[in-house]
Amino acid sequence: MKPSSRVSDVSTSLIRRMFEIVERARKEGKEIINLSIGEPDFKTPPELVERAYEYMKAGYTHYTSNLGLEELRVAIAERYNVEPSEVMVTTGGSEGLLNASLAFIDEGCNVIIPSPNFLSYFTYAKICRARVIQIRTHEDCFEIDPDRLNEVMRKNSFVFLNYPNNPTGVVVDGRVLKEVVEIARDKDSIVLSDEIYDRIHYDRKPRTLAGEENVIVVNGFSKSLAMTGWRIGFVIANENLLNEMLKVHQVNGVCAPAFAQKAVAEFLPESERFLKVMVREFRRRRDFVYSRLKRIFDVVKPEGAFYMFPDVGMDCEHFCERILIEKGVCLTPGRAFGDWNERYVRLSFANSMENLKKALDRIEEYVEESGEE
Repeated sequence: MKPSSRVSDVSTSLIRRMFEIVERARKEGKEIINLSIGEPDFKTPPELVERAYEYMKAGYTHYTSNLGLEELRVAIAERYNVEPSEVMVTTGGSEGLLNASLAFIDEGCNVIIPSPNFLSYFTYAKICRARVIQIRTHEDCFEIDPDRLNEVMRKNSFVFLNYPNNPTGVVVDGRVLKEVVEIARDKDSIVLSDEIYDRIHYDRKPRTLAGEENVIVVNGFSKSLAMTGWRIGFVIANENLLNEMLKVHQVNGVCAPAFAQKAVAEFLPESERFLKVMVREFRRRRDFVYSRLKRIFDVVKPEGAFYMFPDVGMDCEHFCERILIEKGVCLTPGRAFGDWNERYVRLSFANSMENLKKALDRIEEYVEESGEE
């Protein structure tokens, strides 16, 4: 039986393919430093784990409301200064992204994606059979230019934003984001603001777009609380938008794990201590990696998240393949993140300082030996 046309032209994620190559190499006994996966190397806070265990034993192992546990929705609403009725808990941020896409992207709809950007946005647009319009950001240090957006925006468009950005780590000024939202509002269009890295920032604090009438904010605790496997995300939007997404969520994610929702709601008031320690360490790594990479490549210093996106001066897939085979360092080809990224690679510094030092030594060795800087 043939696959549906919705997925026939959707390819496997380059990130996942690199991950599988790494796993095969490790089984063969090769030492691989994997800087391709976007996941904190910190463990979930033990206090949170213990609370989740206690709530499992207490019976929080059944369905919750489709919207999520009230105490978690209230805690999220207070953090973002919105009403609890504007919050829906999802099974990870990815489910929230898919729910929003299925609820609001029609076949033939214009989906606007600044490039480079998170690779899944392109997949959601393909599944919805939309028309993707990319906006080049390379000349603007990877920040979106509202004038360029205005040139391509049409009525009933759907715009994906992601700041702090994956793969660049760029944070955009709040006034610029406000202008983007106003342009979209004038065109009866929706902005989806993926803010999954909003708690991980260094030099410029990101602005949330929660509370804007034509904005859907998608977020979660995977990155900020190092709990990617727990699948606790959330969506913030006005009730009219939220009700449309609920129609998808109730037959898709249904509800996030009850014990995890309960544990997160209780842990949130204490989460700043854990977050400060993690962000302090990420800042130290960022400064080290940036100081090394800028010697050999053009690279923008990230202000949030835990990625860098250097221009390696050659085809990204060739570079990633050779440096993996010859030096045992796994990076992600930039082509995965949209057009105009053929010379870029993504490096995640969510890894130990020891591994980062080894990896940067090997990258420098490769560049010197190949003469390809």
